[in-house]
Amino acid sequence: MPVPTQDSYEVCLDFTNDTHDCATIQLLCDYGRSTSAIVLLHPGESVTLVLDAGSLYKYALKSRTKVANVSARSWRDVRCDMSQLFSAAASPRTSQRASPNPHCNGVTVDRVWRDYRFNVWNDS
Repeated sequence: MPVPTQDSYEVCLDFTNDTHDCATIQLLCDYGRSTSAIVLLHPGESVTLVLDAGSLYKYALKSRTKVANVSARSWRDVRCDMSQLFSAAASPRTSQRASPNPHCNGVTVDRVWRDYRFNVWNDS
């Protein structure tokens, strides 16, 4: 008897800039190389990315000099506040989930670091 196959489908990944500063989102493989595919979000703005369900995507999110490298893989729609991703560095290393919030499941913070090369904001 043939095994039923599951058709591929799309999910939405919604990033909301809930910080007081502008933030950018870029594919991680393009970070620092190309400026042609960067999304700039002002405070309060959001962007919805359409992804293939179950596929792995890697992004670099930046606010001022702080950069969060994140991995996204989900089988359902996900909403994620950027402040949760940037604050993940303060959480214990054993828990690298972006948030215990079920709306952010499927997004993992791989690394949070500082990049002063491309800082367009004055941090003083």
